[in-house]
Amino acid sequence: MPMVFNSIFIFIFIAVTAVIVSFTMFLMKPRKKAPVKRQEHSGPANEFETKLLIAGSTPITLEELSSLLLKTKLLVLGTISENKKIALKHWELDGKPVIPAFTSVERLRESISHQEHYIEMDACTFLKSIPGNSDVILNPNSQYALSLKHGDIGKITGGSDMVRHQTAP
Repeated sequence: MPMVFNSIFIFIFIAVTAVIVSFTMFLMKPRKKAPVKRQEHSGPANEFETKLLIAGSTPITLEELSSLLLKTKLLVLGTISENKKIALKHWELDGKPVIPAFTSVERLRESISHQEHYIEMDACTFLKSIPGNSDVILNPNSQYALSLKHGDIGKITGGSDMVRHQTAP
């Protein structure tokens, strides 16, 4: 009887050990991470984006867009230092530096591939704070894009200033 008991014990021990080793190997197996899903071409997130979308098929003047733009909050890539100086991030478009700005978090997420710091401010404050010879592109890499040359920016400005520093998700 002791021999049968030893055989059963050895069999159970080997079976349990095999299960533990298999389970451990399963847990240690490297898993592929799901790719970060970038938001692709969602609908308009606000009234200004709706107007930009309509402008693609219907003639619209800069003056019509300007009044709505001045009421819009913009998200601008950059940081605010401890002494309240704003450092804006510049991109290059056709060999020329431009300042990207976004009319919504959705447009921001469509254009960036990694986490970025951004500043939220009203359009008036943003447009007044950029250098006089700089061009701005609203919503780059989006169907809601709008290029503003420095001459156009001067015609649009006027308003208040509200600034908040945040980090893009």
